[in-house]
This record gives sequence, C-alpha cells and structure tokens, in this order.
Amino acid sequence: MKKQLLIAFAICVLFLSACGSFLGTSTPSSNVAAHTVAPVATASTQSVCQVLHDRQAQLNQEYHEASVQLASAQAGGNLQRVGEVEKTLIRLHQSIAQVQAQLKAC
Repeated sequence: MKKQLLIAFAICVLFLSACGSFLGTSTPSSNVAAHTVAPVATASTQSVCQVLHDRQAQLNQEYHEASVQLASAQAGGNLQRVGEVEKTLIRLHQSIAQVQAQLKAC
C-alpha cells in the first residue's frame, strides 16, 4: 500500500514538474522563497527518481517471470494460459515504457 502511494506521489510530482517545464513557468531569482524550496525540491525529485528506478526493476522482474510462464505454457500446449500470459506481458511492456518515459525527466 505504501509503495503504491509512493508511486502515485512520484507520478504526480513528475507530471507537475513536467507541466511546469512545458509551460515555461519559473520563479524570479530575487524570490527568497525559491531559494529556500530548491533543496527540498531536489531531494523530492531524487526520491521520485529512486521510486521510478525501483518500479522499473520490479516491472522488469515481473516481465521476466511472465516470460518464463509463457514458455512453460507454450511447451505444455496450454493455449488458454498462453493467452493470459501474453496479455500480462503486453500490460507489463506498456508499464515499463511509461516508467522509462518518466525516468527521462530524471
């Protein structure tokens, strides 16, 4: 549960920072609050990046395990299981691609 919340938080932070970059929003350098918040934002970004790296590692492990299951199902001729695992692999592949896209911001 905590891991899912961290991932959701990481995605929100990345989305917000990407939107800010896209829109060209910035704070004036004379703003004292901007200097105070910068270290916190950097630490938060590093935390988000770590969560994304962890998520990518987890997804890669799940993808590997599903690949093994697919080979086993194919060898056993279990077509129903092959279909299920193929759907899982597609979902995992999409998730990995999304995480990799988010990691580019790191």
